[in-house]
Amino acid sequence: MRISVWTLGGVAAAGLMLCSAPASAQTYYADGPNAGGFATLPIQVRATVGGRCGFSTGNAPNGSFDQPNFDETGFSHDFVFQLECTGPSRVAVVSSNGGLKAGGTAPAGYATLAPYDVMLNLVGSSATASATCAVAGLTAASATPCSFRGPATTTDGLRLNSNSILQTGSFVRVSAPVYSGANTLVSGNYADTLTVTVSVAP
Repeated sequence: MRISVWTLGGVAAAGLMLCSAPASAQTYYADGPNAGGFATLPIQVRATVGGRCGFSTGNAPNGSFDQPNFDETGFSHDFVFQLECTGPSRVAVVSSNGGLKAGGTAPAGYATLAPYDVMLNLVGSSATASATCAVAGLTAASATPCSFRGPATTTDGLRLNSNSILQTGSFVRVSAPVYSGANTLVSGNYADTLTVTVSVAP
């Protein structure tokens, strides 16, 4: 069994601040009554400075986890990460398979897809957010999507109502008890990939 986690993107624009400062420009006169001279023209300059939101450098939720005989032992593993968001944010997850999937076709009484749970825990400077979903609700085509199914947008994903700059404690946890499905899992290698994204949440 292998579960891989990786990030898509990583930086999004946050809220904007409006700044203004006086500046000036000089105009050169080539002819006319002021030939060869300069006139100073005041110009008001306006600019926006964006906040930032993403995963901190070197601390994105990446990696792989392997667990042999997971059907007999169960498993639990955390993929830790740190946010770097100057305001509220949303983090979301998408599963490639909606479970741990083996290749091939399952004969009657057998299965090639094993369920597991995904927990998302976010830590900010003054707030936390946490939710757990069955991985089946994290596929792009799920009929009953999880509350934090991605990709993350300003309205989709688990919302952290706080800034979070290099706070520790955020993670994606994958877990499952000993397999107890009605159908026996076929022998083979099972895998899934989770894609984690982040967005500002104004």
